[in-house]
Amino acid sequence: MRKNGSRLISIKQYRLTDLFLFAVILAVFELILHFAMIAFGDDANFTFSPMVPLVLVVMMRWGWVSVFYAVGDGALYVLLKGGSWQSLLIYCVGNACIMLLLLYTRFVGKEKIRKSVYLSILFVVLGWVVTVLGRSSVAAIVGNNFVYVLVQQLFDLVSMIIGVVIVLIMRRLDGMFEDQKHYLRRVDDDRKEMARRDQFGDEPVEISEETLSILQRRDDEME
Repeated sequence: MRKNGSRLISIKQYRLTDLFLFAVILAVFELILHFAMIAFGDDANFTFSPMVPLVLVVMMRWGWVSVFYAVGDGALYVLLKGGSWQSLLIYCVGNACIMLLLLYTRFVGKEKIRKSVYLSILFVVLGWVVTVLGRSSVAAIVGNNFVYVLVQQLFDLVSMIIGVVIVLIMRRLDGMFEDQKHYLRRVDDDRKEMARRDQFGDEPVEISEETLSILQRRDDEME
């Protein structure tokens, strides 16, 4: 379907395309970082995982479906590392714990998070902490030392810091760090407002009842 030379797509098509692109971005990120670590070897001073910030962005955009990105990233990470089934459980189930942040978006509100720098930063920090605790808890269940794994995970502060930076950048891009249903409604409202301005020739102005009554009295006096 075309209108004025542009192709119109349904919300379902838009959603599937958007989710596919973010899945590709997450996978490419992990592949680049994996081979970069191999290339640098012992010279690499830190590691970084893009999982938390990208999953939280998808969570803001589409909600619960972001759990598949958390689990998928954990599986890809372990497969690239050639890890054991225990590692697969630790990263897949541990990463899935980030879904607890759905409660944060539910009770705080996505719009409040999007508009506040501090709530956005807290969003990332909580996502990182929940993921670390989730991985450590699963590690303890499969026979590892909880404290050891927890401390090891907590030292990965670089992931949290870079995650905060990524989210702060994304929230400054129009519509990127926003519930997409809300974003599409907002864009449609803006389009209708622009069409209304074009129709009437200028921008609508709100006039109070008091001002309107004064203008009417002046018109009566002039008559």
